[in-house]
Order: sequence, then structure tokens, then C-alpha cells
Amino acid sequence: MVELLVVIAVIGILVALLLPQLGRAKTQAQNTSCVSQLHQLGLAVRVYAEDNDSKLPIAERLPSMPLHADHDLPRICDVLASSVGQAAGATNGAQVFKCPADRESFYEIEGSSYLWNAALNGRRIDLGQMLLLVGIGNTTNFVPVRLDTNLTFAAAATPLLSDYDNFHPRSPKPGKNVVYMDGHVAPPPPVPAH
Repeated sequence: MVELLVVIAVIGILVALLLPQLGRAKTQAQNTSCVSQLHQLGLAVRVYAEDNDSKLPIAERLPSMPLHADHDLPRICDVLASSVGQAAGATNGAQVFKCPADRESFYEIEGSSYLWNAALNGRRIDLGQMLLLVGIGNTTNFVPVRLDTNLTFAAAATPLLSDYDNFHPRSPKPGKNVVYMDGHVAPPPPVPAH
């Protein structure tokens, strides 16, 4: 009987030592799966653009809260459905749209765990994201000057899709995965401190 208690105690100690490792392995597996899925979605966006005169999809950023109430845009999972092999008439996005770390039901509500960069709607692929900068200032002689310019980000810095929320545990705080226009997947760059 004593031997049985010793064996049970040893098993308990081993389980206690292995549980944190199993948790980390599960988290790493979820992150790897998310990165793989975002890579597939980046390829699907490229296929879509190649089939549509090099134009990116037009889709809602957050389908449950449309940008324009008078005309809803389609969900990104519906726009890319044929590019990811979803059967016609399916009511929810293909599994590639579901991040395994999505515990907030974005997939069930929005059809995707991944947020589409709606600023790219209908733009040409590989041109990068453009921002219009407008400013008014003074020269050194205090002559008023108006500045209008477009700032274009490189394809490698232009996000296509990202996790809706900080699903992935990282140090020092949780974060997102992002697929960029050039096809690579990485966390977003850190926001500079002020």
C-alpha cells in the first residue's frame, strides 16, 4: 500500500512539472497555426487580385459594425471564399479564417478571426498603403505654407489582415499576428513611446 502511495505521489509531481510545458506547447502550436492560416489568406488575397485586374478585395473591416450604414460591404471571408476552397452557399467562413486562439467568438460573429485592412479596399496590390498628409505651417520667414503629400508604405509594411485582438501570449504583453502585402507574417512593429 505504501508503494502505491509513493507511485501516485511521483506521478503527481511529474504531472505538476509537465503541465506548464504542455501549456506553452499548446500556445506555440496555436500561434504556429495562426501564422500558417494568415500566410494562406495572404496567398488567397494575391490570387483574388490576380483574378481581378490586380485590385484588392472590397470588404468590411468589422461586419457587425459596418463603416457605412447605407450600404454594407461583404465580409472578407465571403469575398475570398472561392480562393480558400469554401463550398458555395456555406453560411460561415472556411476554417482558415478561424484563429485557434480566438476565445472572443470573432469567428462566430464576424465570419473571421482576422481583421481586413479596409483602407486597401479596391486598391492595386503591391502599391502599398497610401496616406494623405495635409498640414499648414510657416517657413523661417513666417510665410504660410500648405503641405499636401501622399505617403506610401512599402508592400512589406502594409498589413492586409491581422488578428482582431491580442490573442497570442507574448512577452511583455499579448499581441497579434499580421500578414503583410508581400506575404510575410509577423507581429506588428512596436508602437514608439512618446
